[in-house]
Amino acid sequence: MFTESLARTIFGRLTFESFPIHEPILLVTKYKLWGWLWTEWFTTVDHKKIGIMYIILGIIMLLRGFADALMMRLQQAMAFGGAEGYLNAHHYDQVFSAHGTIMIFFVAIPLVVGLVNYVMPLQIGARDVAFPFLNNLSFWLTVAGALLVMVSLFVGEFSRGGWLNYVPVTNLQNSPDTGPDYYLWALQIAGVGTTLSAINMVVTIIKMRAPGMTMMKMPVFCWTALCSNVLAIAIFPVLTGAFALLMLDRYIGTNFFTNDLGGNPMMYWNLVWI
Repeated sequence: MFTESLARTIFGRLTFESFPIHEPILLVTKYKLWGWLWTEWFTTVDHKKIGIMYIILGIIMLLRGFADALMMRLQQAMAFGGAEGYLNAHHYDQVFSAHGTIMIFFVAIPLVVGLVNYVMPLQIGARDVAFPFLNNLSFWLTVAGALLVMVSLFVGEFSRGGWLNYVPVTNLQNSPDTGPDYYLWALQIAGVGTTLSAINMVVTIIKMRAPGMTMMKMPVFCWTALCSNVLAIAIFPVLTGAFALLMLDRYIGTNFFTNDLGGNPMMYWNLVWI
């Protein structure tokens, strides 16, 4: 007869009661909510739900960015005199770069885009954004970029070139590891998502205002959203293009940002700070 003592003998303390069902993923699995999440949230085209998901993504990545900040401050507190601290220079550079990248591209931008997604269509009297499916696609492209940054914690390394992946630190000669590659793929994918989202927001504001609402009657928040997204449309394609050129330098041996065959590392700086 299968008694509790026999179960403990066979499985030890690995009983069902010992599982941490308070954890979100296990809790969703136990109550069979994956189907509901898929239909009601993951594949939704409702601008309010997508805005909430952007904000959740920003908060989750904020925790990672905050952890990196704590690691940097702890290293600075421990590395004094002749002590190296608990991180070597190579690892510290990765933490420093990951912190800046996450806080700018995967915390600040998702939080702002999420707020605009939720509030702006309501303020102009639109039922939704101009391109609802594109709105969902933009979100998941951003999530894909964030996942690549997180994967670099466990597989490979991360860039040591700062939050903009500066050349020549990240060219193939100085960084032959996979760290800059994680950065470039993550930022290119997320950059495409941000560009598509910005186009969506601009078209929504220009073409989907309620009857009688002229541009001069729009709330100040909508004007802020319009100006911010116009800037994003101007900036992110250039930034993404610069990353693509650096990938070509690393993968197929071109010389856009090298000192050979007419290349110029300063051109990278000019493009990313345009």
